[in-house]
This record gives sequence, C-alpha cells and structure tokens, in this order.
Amino acid sequence: MKQRNLVLLGVSALIAATLACSSANPATPVAPASSGPAAAADGSTLKASAPALQSPVNGVKLTSSTVVLVAGPAATPFISGVPLQYRFQVMNGGGTIVDQALVPTTTWTVAATLAPNATHMWRVRSEYQGEAGPWSSSQSFVTVDPAIVNDPLTNGTTVGQRLGGRFVSGGWQSTSLTDAINYDVPTCVTCTLEFDVTNFGAQEGAPFEKDLKWVTMGDATAFGDFGSFRDHPWKMHLVQRADYPTGMEIIWRNGGTNDSGGDPGDHRIKLTSTPLTFRSSEVYHFTLDWGLFGYNIAVNGIDIMDDGWDHWYEVAPLRVQLGCIPRAESFVGIIYRNVVLKKH
Repeated sequence: MKQRNLVLLGVSALIAATLACSSANPATPVAPASSGPAAAADGSTLKASAPALQSPVNGVKLTSSTVVLVAGPAATPFISGVPLQYRFQVMNGGGTIVDQALVPTTTWTVAATLAPNATHMWRVRSEYQGEAGPWSSSQSFVTVDPAIVNDPLTNGTTVGQRLGGRFVSGGWQSTSLTDAINYDVPTCVTCTLEFDVTNFGAQEGAPFEKDLKWVTMGDATAFGDFGSFRDHPWKMHLVQRADYPTGMEIIWRNGGTNDSGGDPGDHRIKLTSTPLTFRSSEVYHFTLDWGLFGYNIAVNGIDIMDDGWDHWYEVAPLRVQLGCIPRAESFVGIIYRNVVLKKH
C-alpha cells in the first residue's frame, strides 16, 4: 500500500511539475500556472487536442429516444496519463444549450428530454483542474420521431399509399371522388390524428348529391367495396354535410353497429351548424383524439364533437384514409398536408 501511494504521489508530482514548467516556458504548456497566462486564440487554457466526435454525426436521424454521444479522447502532447474529464454540450436548433455535463469518459448519455424530431448540435472539450482544452467541431443529429405517421406531403412524396390525386405546392390534392392516401398501421387504440386541409368551401358535396369525407378509418381489410365498408363494426368517417353550409357529421363505430346507445356501437353525431365557416382560402387544422373513454374532434382548436364510450377502438389492422374511396366520397380539389398520427 505504501508503495502504491508513493506511485500516485509521483504521478501527481510529475503533472504538477509539468504545469509549473509550462509557466516558465509558455511555448509548451500542458496547462497554465495559477497566475493564468493568456488563453489561446480559441479560448482554451489547457494544452490538449480537440476531441473528435464519433457518434452521432452528419445529421443522422436517431432511432431511439435515448441519446448517447461518443467522442474520441483528447491528447496531451507534452505529458501522458493526465486524468482528463470531458465536457459535453447539446444545443437546440437555435443554438441554446439544452443540456451539458462534465464526465470522466468520452461517452455520455444525455439526461434532458430533447425536443422530438428536431435537429440538435453537440460538441466536446477536455478539462483538467479547472482548465479547458479547445472545443471540438460541432456535429448534428435529429431526435427520434415519436409519431407513427409523420407525412408533410409538401415535399412531393408520401409515406402512405397514394391512390390518385397529385402533389401541388401546398401538399397533396385530391382531384376526384375516388382519390385517397392510405396509412396502414397494426393498431392505434389511444391516439391522436392531425392534419391540415385547404382549398375547399361549404357544401362541397352538393353538386354530387353526396356528403363528402375528410378522413375515414377502419379495418384495413374492409375497404374493398361499398358494402363491406358501410356495414363494418369498426367504420369511422368524418363528414362535411352537403345540406347545411357549416354542417358536420361523425360516424364512429367501436366494434358494433348498434346505433341506439349500445357500447360497442355506432357513436354518431349530426350537426346542422358549427362555429366554422368553410372558405377555400383558409387552412383548417383537424385534430381527432381517441382513447379508452371516447373521442374528441376539434378544428382550429375549437371542440366540435365528442362522445364517450368504455370500449377501446381496437381495430387491427387499422387503416387511416384521407378521403373515402369505398363510398366514392372524397373531396375534389381539397389539399392535405402535415399528417401526423401518434400514440398518447
């Protein structure tokens, strides 16, 4: 034990001697003396190399919400064995530091909850006894996207299955009664669906003598024809009524077709008027939220319809369809964008 203590004392003495000599010979310092010589042009006061960032780099999209940062070690060219620590910093897209830590290793797991699906920057420097080496260059990564579906539709493509329509500068445009985009997922029992729509007015279905549908959901295997979809116990569609300028309707079945209050059953609401005014120049943000206790539908932050149940909407496989192909009741000319489906 005595011999080990002597070795440790010897290493500390060697580092201290090197630091002291660096004061006398500033051309080759490991760190400044306590009197503090001028910092280097990059602001560093510790003679060490900048760590090389290893992972994540080059704007990679992460696949886990756990963010692990890995850098290479800094080198101290004038003495070996210096017990360096490493300061990690993570910045958001605006350059604000959102988390940092000083750790004894070149790997660090970010403790803070970072904004989802967002670009972040990070950097590392070495430190020793309050002195700091130069910062590494910064690298970027994109945090994991918690959404099951995240489809901007403004980049000329879709993550769903496109059935007709076309891409325009504002998103994807349905151009006939049988255009749609499908998003098929295993199930979504307690979820939120959001999307933006524009380029439609009031009573769009009147010329076709139909109530047109903004969105349709249900068993993905039941979309093959009118009858199988119409009679299915998991059918859902959100309707613009053709007979009233601001009228809306929802038919939402959570496992049954009983429309007289049964649960599971047909949870249907018909409104002859709503607080909305439909104009083709406006953008409308739809939010459909559902879970164990029922559903809520809001437009531009205004609650429009809601109903309660005590039976999960547990259809599997679930299809979310922009439009309504089985009934040939998609909007003509409407433009969709910013489709997001996520679990609560």
